[in-house]
Amino acid sequence: MRWINISVLILLMIGIALPDSIRGKIKKGNELYAQGKYEEALAAYQDALLDDPLNEIALFDQGNAYYKMKKYKEAIDAYQKIVGSKDLNLSAKAFYNIGNAYFQQNKLKESIEAYKKALELNPNDKDAKYNLELARAKLKEMAQKQKQQQNQQNKQKPVQPSEFAKKLKAQAEKLVDEHKYKEAYQLMMNGLKKDPTVAAFQGFIKRIKDVVDILGARI
Repeated sequence: MRWINISVLILLMIGIALPDSIRGKIKKGNELYAQGKYEEALAAYQDALLDDPLNEIALFDQGNAYYKMKKYKEAIDAYQKIVGSKDLNLSAKAFYNIGNAYFQQNKLKESIEAYKKALELNPNDKDAKYNLELARAKLKEMAQKQKQQQNQQNKQKPVQPSEFAKKLKAQAEKLVDEHKYKEAYQLMMNGLKKDPTVAAFQGFIKRIKDVVDILGARI
């Protein structure tokens, strides 16, 4: 799964526009983040957000820290606050990371939608294209597995005969009592073509056929 950390690059690019106090806190957070100290980094970003609750860089970095801590819901909440940014590049990256966070939670449909939005803003994002196809492939695989499991369950589930099937069996039993085995067998087989639930009496049908075979009748 591809995932890009671009927070330091963003800070270096537009850090001049930030107040020194906020820039310093974000820089500290980035340093801790690079060391794998995500909880401490998160605290630094949150400290920066106390000074400026709408600071997009701090929010993005906060989302990154939550993501690394596997707190994907919190990460998404942070990224969602900046997807409407005037900085379309930042907005695209936020959507991309939202897609990753959903993917990690196995919420593939939501993940796909996020990647598509990222690509609408940045059609040249190769990572978003890659992850979009990955999510689509996994969703397709899951759907196929669910279908296979459902088919397997249907096979294992006993067939419940319909009222038609029950009446048909009663008629066939009457023919058997009259030693009309061939007629009974044909009755059941014709009924099976009309109503699949007649298969509930496969054992009965097989026994009739065995008798017919023994008697040398041709079916």
